[in-house]
Amino acid sequence: MRKDSFNNIGRKTDAHLLQALHILFTEIQVLKRAIQDSFQTADSTVELRDTAFVKDTVGVSDRTLLRYQNLGLIQVYQRDKGGKKYFKLDDVLRLKRYLNG
Repeated sequence: MRKDSFNNIGRKTDAHLLQALHILFTEIQVLKRAIQDSFQTADSTVELRDTAFVKDTVGVSDRTLLRYQNLGLIQVYQRDKGGKKYFKLDDVLRLKRYLNG
């Protein structure tokens, strides 16, 4: 086998490893969110904000907000029957602090 063949195998292995790590990281974030939500007291109210509020507050476009969702920087907390997304106000403010340094 040539040296080039070994490099290609290594690259494929690296790509698979990175993909597996990304999936694992995403699952950990989902579990973390579920645990955090389960510890909230019954009388605490969650303030929800729609996508327009998030875009205005954080100062991003639709596409950038979607990118942040895919990266796990903010997650949709709830959707209504029409598909409108709602985010927790705490998550919105945390994202704003993160982006502003």
